[in-house]
Formats: sequence, C-alpha cells, structure tokens
Amino acid sequence: MPNLRINQEYAKLAKDRAAPKPTRDFIRTNLSNASFLLDAIEQRKRTVLRVLEAVVAAQREFFDEGPEALRPLPMTKVAEQLGIHVATVSRAVSEKWMQTPRGLVALRGFFSLGTENADGEEMSWNAVRDMVREVVEAEDKSSPLSDRAIAEALEKRGVTIARRTVVKYREQLGILAANLRKRH
Repeated sequence: MPNLRINQEYAKLAKDRAAPKPTRDFIRTNLSNASFLLDAIEQRKRTVLRVLEAVVAAQREFFDEGPEALRPLPMTKVAEQLGIHVATVSRAVSEKWMQTPRGLVALRGFFSLGTENADGEEMSWNAVRDMVREVVEAEDKSSPLSDRAIAEALEKRGVTIARRTVVKYREQLGILAANLRKRH
C-alpha cells in the first residue's frame, strides 16, 4: 500500500495567524479528519497482517504441500486467537488475494470447515473438493467415473464422502456428469 501522509503545508497553514480564522478552522477540521482516516487505514493494515500471519501459521502445510493439505480453519478460531470479532476477520479477508508459491489464492479460500480422513488427520472441504477434481482429471475420458465411483476413489484415499456430496462438489467445480464427460 502507498505511504499516506498529511501535507505539511496545510499543517503550517492551520497554525498561521496571518490566515483568516475561518480558513484556519476549516483546515484544522479537515486535518483532524485526515488524521483519523490515516489512523483507521493503519489499523486496518495491522489487522490484515495479523490475520494473514494466523492463516499462514494454521495452513503451513498448504504452502509446503499444496491444496490437498489445506486444513479446516473456521474464521471464529482466528478471531478468538487474535481477540477480535469474527466479522472483523471476514472484512479483513473480503475481496483480498495472496500470492503464494501455489499461485494467487483468495484469502477466503483458506477458511473452511472440514472432516477427518482415515488416518485421523483433519482435511478441509476445499481439499476434498480438489481431490474430486484430481480424480476426474485422471479418469479415462472414454469411460468417465460415475459420482459413486468418484466417492469410492476418494474412499481409497482415506476420505469418506457421500455420493451426493461428490455431486455438489463436481457441480461447484463446473465438472459435467459422467455421461456428458464421455469422449469417444
């Protein structure tokens, strides 16, 4: 973010006794408003940075291993950790993106609920959704997998998922049903 500051010429003019009193009052009022705005922007930057630090610490495996290592991270957990309201966390990550070794990622993408795999490790639903995409990308295009077969493939990877959840994730990812994916 650019470094914002108050123009010192206006600060001097607010104190200049040669300037008319209404002018000095006008400038003082607006300097006060500008200082308030600059303080609010600085506080917002600190809040975003604190949230980012908490996200990076909680999602370290994502940065090292990729999307399949994304862990469940509710916004409430970060809010409690930082001692701020969950709405503040939500506003801090809204419409913001992070450049990562894995590409450009929406900050909201780091927050999700999740499940446990067969090994008892936590997995975010986003990671499970990525696994659905991987299974479909690896399938034989002349004989695409049904939603039930995708669920069974994930079961072999240690993730128990209902067929209807596979359908939901497949649709969210813009992946067509098996009969529409078939290539001859």
